[in-house]
Amino acid sequence: MANKTMNARVQLKCDTEVNWNKALNFVPHKGEAIIYSADSTHPFSRLKVGDGNTNVSSLPFIDASTIDGKSILIDTTANWDAKLTFIPKRGDLIFYSDKAINDNGANIPGIKIGDGLAYCIDLPFVGDEFFSALNSHISNTVTHITAEERTKWNNKINCEDSVNNETLILNRN
Repeated sequence: MANKTMNARVQLKCDTEVNWNKALNFVPHKGEAIIYSADSTHPFSRLKVGDGNTNVSSLPFIDASTIDGKSILIDTTANWDAKLTFIPKRGDLIFYSDKAINDNGANIPGIKIGDGLAYCIDLPFVGDEFFSALNSHISNTVTHITAEERTKWNNKINCEDSVNNETLILNRN
């Protein structure tokens, strides 16, 4: 059988979430890609893939990618917090795109790792326990002296090395 070469361009179905939510009876074919364009709520495009049976609004998003069978899911803090009964699979990475805001007004993301048991909202953010321990260590006045103690001890004793007879001279202030 002879091979035929066909020059073609494929365009995927792409629209805003507002418009996809109007497609109440649309069931994408198995393997058909549905793209949700970036909008004011989601600063990135999102993807769904049809299974041939499920309405587009009921299909799950493929938010970022999958690595070794583990999902990488990205959403805003408000959207994650609204998913009260969502239990991420063990090893799934859940990104909060706007966990905090820095001094310059830029979003600081947060990351959680699913354990397959806990609700997403109950999982700790990766690194929070480290920063909590670090802040606790820094403010520990038994381990570290305070600024007042440092000022009190500074310049209490001056040490000088006498060049003439190589003796150490201590002066108390």
